[in-house]
Amino acid sequence: MRNKYLFIVVFVNILVFAQDRKSVKEGTLTTVTEEKIPFKDLTWKNGKAYYINYSNKLQEELYEQSIKEISEEPLNTGEIENTASLKVEVTDPKKTSLPEGIYVTKAEFNAKQPSRNQKLIKKGLIGFEKEMVGDDAADCFFYDEINDRKLKNVFAVVHHGYLYFNVQSILNNRNKTDRAQGSDFPNSFVKVTIAGENYFYTEVVLANIWAKGLAYNMGSAGGAMASSLNQSKGVVWDIKNDEFNIFKNCEDYNDFIKDKLPEDMLKCGNNFYDPVSVRRTVEKIK
Repeated sequence: MRNKYLFIVVFVNILVFAQDRKSVKEGTLTTVTEEKIPFKDLTWKNGKAYYINYSNKLQEELYEQSIKEISEEPLNTGEIENTASLKVEVTDPKKTSLPEGIYVTKAEFNAKQPSRNQKLIKKGLIGFEKEMVGDDAADCFFYDEINDRKLKNVFAVVHHGYLYFNVQSILNNRNKTDRAQGSDFPNSFVKVTIAGENYFYTEVVLANIWAKGLAYNMGSAGGAMASSLNQSKGVVWDIKNDEFNIFKNCEDYNDFIKDKLPEDMLKCGNNFYDPVSVRRTVEKIK
């Protein structure tokens, strides 16, 4: 019964915050944590809003679950300047100092010693014929450049100087409280966007497996409902504790940050949280 209630709550929240996916030339985006982002040239693709942030002139993206409202009224100049002074962005992650190569095991990664270094290419997640993607893509599959075989069963990869974690490795090495999380693309990889002495941060599209199972049991309409449960969630590799910590929802993120930076705890009006706020905080504690 509890799982059915969880599914209903999550799905109702998705319906409440789902946006009319139309392109908008200019306006203001309000996140679920009430942060206002002035933008131009907003478009939608695969459940994400892509836009240029007026405050920093950078291309950004947000999942629709993180968006409360989109207005076609732009912020005034003073509000834009205030927004720019507060934001910390990680849209241009710096390259890692870790050696280039494939880290098959967690032990290899901790020792900073990749076991092999083969030529790899990146391909996107969507479509039967996977298209090649560039270094700017945040998630991908890796393929051997020579035999075109998909890379599987490895912990991490450093490719062209950027660090990527394997999604299945994140699930296999997560904190014991982060149960019931699953991915449609467990063999995919996600790029680390923030790195420091304490944490590596990335974002992964995951869903609660119990809620998703209930959705699939609802028949033909359940497939679409199950797909809508996928959310981009912040993940940190905790260097000291040797494990991944998944921010499953707003309250879970607050549990993580309350003893580290309590002033950066979020007001949780629903299960969703603003990833921009989370990134800003991880930058402080990394």
